Amino acid sequence: MRSHPFMIARLIITINCMLPATLTAQTFSYDGNRWYEIEVSIFTNENVDAHNELVIPEKHRLFYPEPIHQLTPASSGFMIPFRENSVDERLESLFDNTQSRNFNSEQNRALQKIVGPEEFKGESDFRLMDFRRSPYIALGQDTANFTRDNRSIEASVEHRLLFHAVWRQPVLNRAQADAIFVAGGSSNGIHTELEGSLRFSYDINRVDVEARLWLLTFGTEANALGQEWTIPLPPFVGPALDNPTLQSLPAITSVAIMNQEREMISNELHYLDHPDLGVLVEIRPYQLPEVNDFSFE
Repeated sequence: MRSHPFMIARLIITINCMLPATLTAQTFSYDGNRWYEIEVSIFTNENVDAHNELVIPEKHRLFYPEPIHQLTPASSGFMIPFRENSVDERLESLFDNTQSRNFNSEQNRALQKIVGPEEFKGESDFRLMDFRRSPYIALGQDTANFTRDNRSIEASVEHRLLFHAVWRQPVLNRAQADAIFVAGGSSNGIHTELEGSLRFSYDINRVDVEARLWLLTFGTEANALGQEWTIPLPPFVGPALDNPTLQSLPAITSVAIMNQEREMISNELHYLDHPDLGVLVEIRPYQLPEVNDFSFE
């Protein structure tokens, strides 16, 4: 017998809700803000029968709220910037007037310089990443609670995991709250299957989540939708905008839109349902360590 759409997700929630939840109110950290560790998984419903929602472009406006942050990969804190020109280009310039690879000492020194990392300069913007105090860093799997849940989702033929992240941030009131940029799945130009934003805000004694997500199905010009969609450019594309080919909107055969708000309870798993998408969210109170609390973590 075929399983009901999102049966796995509902089973996950049933199991997790049997676990004891900590309902203590979140206190302020030394910076005057309430901090939370947030974990989110977003996945598809691959059951073709579920794609039955009629979405009319004229009745939906897709946009990214401002201000918006992009999660910083934890690995970027260990990267050393290289010089702007590629190694191949710099090698070509070195070999222009050289007929053989028997370099003299001066050429050897030049070769060592062009293939190495950028020399440290006093005015460099490089900073060590503080994983315990810096907001909006996509943390590693050692902080994740959804590992088993994600495996269950990926093992199902009816779902695909598009996005998973764990990060920490101060959660402010609605008027001050910043959004988080979301992107996942396969890409087409500068666009990806899953795009949109999540915004977490504090309201009296709870945290609210606002999900503005859209799921794009890419196709060919021959089978694309007849309607004109206004799909906003991702806010963090950088130099890609200089390429007209990447700026052009790919052919789209379907658009699924999730606009939902949900009141949340700390340390409880929450599920945002939709015919085409599922979102698992958990917020965990986090106490920002004091600055003088030294650690190598």
